[in-house]
Amino acid sequence: MQNTIKHTADWRLSTVASWLAVTIACVFYTPSTLTILLQLPVHFLILFLLLAIIRKPNDNVALYASGYFLLITCLFPLTNTSLVLIHMAMFSSLFSAHFKPATLIGCILALLATYGGILQFYTHETIPWVTLAIWGVFAIFNGILSRRFVESLNMHYQSRQNYKELKATQNMMKAMSAEQERLALSRELHDSLGHKLTALSINLDFLKRKAPQEMTETVNQCHALSQEILAEVRQIVSAQRNDFGLIKTTLTDLFRSTPSLKCTLEISPNLEPLPQHIGLCVIRFCQEMISNTLKHTNASAIDIVLSRDETEKDAPIVVTAMHNARESVLPKLGNGLKGMNERVAMLDGEFTQRLLNNALISELKIPFNRSTPEVA
Repeated sequence: MQNTIKHTADWRLSTVASWLAVTIACVFYTPSTLTILLQLPVHFLILFLLLAIIRKPNDNVALYASGYFLLITCLFPLTNTSLVLIHMAMFSSLFSAHFKPATLIGCILALLATYGGILQFYTHETIPWVTLAIWGVFAIFNGILSRRFVESLNMHYQSRQNYKELKATQNMMKAMSAEQERLALSRELHDSLGHKLTALSINLDFLKRKAPQEMTETVNQCHALSQEILAEVRQIVSAQRNDFGLIKTTLTDLFRSTPSLKCTLEISPNLEPLPQHIGLCVIRFCQEMISNTLKHTNASAIDIVLSRDETEKDAPIVVTAMHNARESVLPKLGNGLKGMNERVAMLDGEFTQRLLNNALISELKIPFNRSTPEVA
């Protein structure tokens, strides 16, 4: 198979219209009722096959092509019109992107030879060489144009997907930059203001032991106030460094930049805040899953679930991603998935993909260890 059809153009209407025109012509030009009855099952088998090819244009290409070829040859002796050769032109259109030009031309010549042989040896009619030549040239040029058309649609589709991925990456970088600034500010609060408040609290504690009786109450109030401020600063710093803010903010921006893909995020309500290094890894995982879904599937939705079994002390963080496109094989490991494996390995985690009822499930497991070093 030469190429893969990636575009999402819908050819059902034009294909059914062409099939209906051929079917009506074949029935109209067939005088025998018995022949018509023999034709109809073949026609409907062809329709069923055409819809299957359009639905999954990259699956079972050789099998579908062989079946369509045989059904066309079965139809030749059952009709008196050369309009049945429209099926030959449709054959060249459907499989032009998958077959080499020489293979496609060989199939067209084989169909023409079969049609000519049936006319001469079965119905004992004169072979219309000019008609066959015109149909052959038409089918070949139709295949060439269809191949170029599919390539153009694929390029357009890939350009749109690359644009969506670029926008998602830009939003990801903006969110990450804002989060890094927030973390830097929290560190400054801790290192500068926190230390000074601690020193102030210590001095006030010393002062209240040495202060005269009339100043004791005032000094005690100042000392209590400094303790409250210090506790609030520590609480703010802890919340900034250790919560779901990075995950929610970044993923919300990421979801917003992919309107063609409905993204949902579910976080277990009893899940305690994540350390920064785990949060960053989760975001990278989600970005990679969304990017791959946009690039390699026609999915319209993806669900991401973040959870942890709170009943087990050493239970890992589990992130699961699943889109709604049907999959039959596991994806190959490209640079993105290889990088994902390397990133997770640095955190002693595990990244796996599996198929369940034609659904691709990607799962990330990271040990819930706050002492794990950060991964950029």
